[in-house]
Amino acid sequence: KILLAAACISFVLALTEEQKEDESLVAAFVEPIVILLILIANATVGVWQERNAESAIEALKEYEPEIAKVVRQNRPGHIQKIKARELVPGDVVEVAVGDKVPADIRITSIYSTTVRIDQSLLTGESDSVIKHTDPITVDRAVNQDKLNILFSGTNIAAGKCRGVVIGTGLNTEIGKIRSGMAEAEEEEEKTPLQQKLDEFSEQLSKVCFI
Repeated sequence: KILLAAACISFVLALTEEQKEDESLVAAFVEPIVILLILIANATVGVWQERNAESAIEALKEYEPEIAKVVRQNRPGHIQKIKARELVPGDVVEVAVGDKVPADIRITSIYSTTVRIDQSLLTGESDSVIKHTDPITVDRAVNQDKLNILFSGTNIAAGKCRGVVIGTGLNTEIGKIRSGMAEAEEEEEKTPLQQKLDEFSEQLSKVCFI
């Protein structure tokens, strides 16, 4: 804002002050033009950063599941399709090959020889991972070691199983990543280029007001 004010003042002075005999009209406008160029460069870098962050968040949104198959406890064997966002912790969900996991789920029953999951979205693993019902014995296990957990947004590559919802929305592992990215966008530190532009802008604004 200070720099913008300095640019406005410089333009006004360039228009109103009488020019010296050896000073051209172009030279009089050099200072305000330079200030405006700095403002434009700074704004361009800021917009570019914001768009990159927004694109990354939107890319994650594409992996959000839309439908969940819930096993109703009051009607054994009855499966109801609902919107994934309506799931709550404690719901029993069934997933099968081709499905996208609708929430973070702890596997309780497997109805096939194996259950394989493509969780490259979350862990970067190139091969599908075999899941089972055995409890995790390691404290603070990383996601790759949570072999009894299905993660929201990952895909069932093979098999069929049921499990209990343990996390939905921003409380899922993928949701935590999205939340972290959104917070990082808000608190994002300026790039070296922006820092240099700010330093130069501050120095220039001081000179302009002297």
